[in-house]
Amino acid sequence: MAITNRDIDKRELSIPQYIDKYYSNVDLKGWKYWMTDNIRPAWEREKRKEFLAKWGERMKFFDFAKMENFYEKRDLSGFDEDVKKFVAFLAGDGFFDKNNLTFEDWINSKNFTNPLKDYEQDVTIKEALSLKGGMNYIRKQLINLHWWRQ
Repeated sequence: MAITNRDIDKRELSIPQYIDKYYSNVDLKGWKYWMTDNIRPAWEREKRKEFLAKWGERMKFFDFAKMENFYEKRDLSGFDEDVKKFVAFLAGDGFFDKNNLTFEDWINSKNFTNPLKDYEQDVTIKEALSLKGGMNYIRKQLINLHWWRQ
């Protein structure tokens, strides 16, 4: 496999510089697809039956009340609105319960993409929130969580 400029930058730039360079103006087509086709229908009461039918067995135990409660009660003030809804969706899907993880532990973990493995990201979600391009970095990580492949 050839070494790319991005690979070199990953080694040579600081984490804030790297995230700024590669995530400040990143293509969010995948994120928009996820939000439009998967996350938003869970938030629209009139589309919930369709949402559950589309996901089938995977969402058999999805908890809309837990999702809404998480959104209303948790301090999600550092996140953009779309990311708040995505994270609350994870709560409704059982992400935190099934991974035996609190929200606070998750946003402070360098293992937030797959809490069941020892692999670490370069930065925690909480750290990324303060970086230029950090919100887009978080968006890209959320749609690629190991959770979706289970």
